[in-house]
Amino acid sequence: MEGSDQSPTGLRDSAIRSSLWVSRTSPDNEGTANALRMAGYNAVVVPVLNVQGLPAKALVDQPGAIVFTSMNGVRHHFLSQESLGIPVFAVGDRTAQSAVEAGFTQVVSAAGNVSDLERLIVESLPPGSRLLHLSARRAAGDLVGNLHRRGYLAMRIAVYETREIAIAQILASLPALNRIGGILIHSPRAGCVVRRCLDQSANPFDGVVYCISEAAAAPFVEMERINVRIAARPDEASMLALIATT
Repeated sequence: MEGSDQSPTGLRDSAIRSSLWVSRTSPDNEGTANALRMAGYNAVVVPVLNVQGLPAKALVDQPGAIVFTSMNGVRHHFLSQESLGIPVFAVGDRTAQSAVEAGFTQVVSAAGNVSDLERLIVESLPPGSRLLHLSARRAAGDLVGNLHRRGYLAMRIAVYETREIAIAQILASLPALNRIGGILIHSPRAGCVVRRCLDQSANPFDGVVYCISEAAAAPFVEMERINVRIAARPDEASMLALIATT
């Protein structure tokens, strides 16, 4: 094209690089996709996990504090209006904001990962405190076990579960993987599912895998041709900043 320094191949490569697969679960994936689109990327929204709420459990005693390690934990909590004044410890700012929007009035954020959350709890509450962790059926890490070992009366109740979507269904919903420039990974389990997609796809992926944490990146570290990037902090703002500088 006259007056342009980009060949058709260069334009095609640019389109591939700007095409990013958002593998995050619904409904949070749409917020991620919108942020990417505002930054000029083509967001391909295909989740690899489904989230389903679990039946509510009856509480015998009210806890002294509530712990959330995800927005899904907040979304599927079963607590009554009387519990909304109980102090809440959230793993990150987005989870904390979700708790505030759900009506909890005393919310603090660890602004990090589960280790940061454990540290915040230990710094804020004395041993013997009664804590309730509302989590996924398969919780990442052993927060409650660690708190028990520190002398806290911690218990965990699963309020939702994540189920893996079939690899064939995921691949059928995606463009060819060699037409995608990057993949966003928000959890270790999602990383495992995406890794199986890459292994089983007929079209090799050789782009960038953007991971929210080292644990989320673990399934990809030994793959050839894959450029793995890890966010400076385990939050979406850091992931988006990472993408912008790549």
